[in-house]
Amino acid sequence: MNNASLVLCPLDPYWTPPDDISLGQFLQSIQLIGEPFHNQAMFLAGDRFLELVAFMGCSPDIRFEPGDNNSSFCSIHLQTHTNTVEFHSGDNTHTPRCPRCRAPVSNWQDKIAEWKDQGAGSPWACPDCRHEASPWQFNWRRSAGFGRCFIQINDIFPKEAIPQQQLLDKLNSHYGVSWHYFYQY
Repeated sequence: MNNASLVLCPLDPYWTPPDDISLGQFLQSIQLIGEPFHNQAMFLAGDRFLELVAFMGCSPDIRFEPGDNNSSFCSIHLQTHTNTVEFHSGDNTHTPRCPRCRAPVSNWQDKIAEWKDQGAGSPWACPDCRHEASPWQFNWRRSAGFGRCFIQINDIFPKEAIPQQQLLDKLNSHYGVSWHYFYQY
């Protein structure tokens, strides 16, 4: 299984930054990310990372630099744009719930496969109330997300850390789009 991650993405799943480098430049300017690590899409944590991401518990064991044996560490990967809206999840994705009646969508894996085949514009119908909505409007309980742009903070397990409101506000005010987060594990 891949390392667990805290992932930030715009609420509007179609949104992308104006170019390939502006998101990285902005995140470096607020010091969420530091120097690139191995490539232009992977970064070390910046000097203000711990002010912008809150860790829960008394003493979390978070490594911010790679070890001698290539063990995992907290790094930030930027995916600035994809051709279509992507679905990001992990092995422990929660069953989504209808935004209207809160009924669970038990066959969500099949529905995601159909959605990928049909394209991002195809809505889902709730199995109980038949309400139609885009799959990202269903309640995934922070265990999956949709978008064309993602900020993936690696080696963070669910509820181990959360982005501070000031980070989400800075992204919102800089780009004019609201952001949210989920855990991929």
